[in-house]
Amino acid sequence: MRHIDSIGIHCSATRANWMKGHSTKDKVAEIRRWHTEERGWSDIGYTYVIDRDGTVAAGRPISRTPAHAKGHNKGSIGICLLGGHGGVAGDSFLENFTPEQDKALRRLLDDLKGEYPITSIWGHNEVSSKACPCFQVEHWLHA
Repeated sequence: MRHIDSIGIHCSATRANWMKGHSTKDKVAEIRRWHTEERGWSDIGYTYVIDRDGTVAAGRPISRTPAHAKGHNKGSIGICLLGGHGGVAGDSFLENFTPEQDKALRRLLDDLKGEYPITSIWGHNEVSSKACPCFQVEHWLHA
C-alpha cells in the first residue's frame, strides 16, 4: 500500500441539478469519461466523489496515486464534491453544497484520519490558482 498523509478537497464545478435523476454511479462514470476521454488520463482523478444527497462513491482506487492537484498527488487522497458551478474561493460551504454533503465529507474525513496518518487537509485553491472547492477548507474544518 502506498503512503497517504494528505487529503485534497475539490468540486466538480457542476450545477446543483447536474445529471438530476441519474445515480451517483452514473455521475462518477461521467467524470471518469471527462478525465479519460477528454484529458487522456488513465482513470478518474479523484479517490472519492460525494453526491448532493451525501452518497460517497469510490473513484480511482485508493491503492493508486490520484490525479487531482499537480505537484500534490503523491501521498494524497482526492475528494470531489458534486456542485460548485459559479462558486468562488471565498464562498461558504453551504453556498455551493448541501448539508448532506457536509455530513458525508466530515464522516469520510474522520474515517480516513482513523485509517491513515493524515497531517494535512487542503482545498485545491490552496495549491493552485483555482476557486475549487469554492470554500476555505481550513475555515470549514473548524466551523
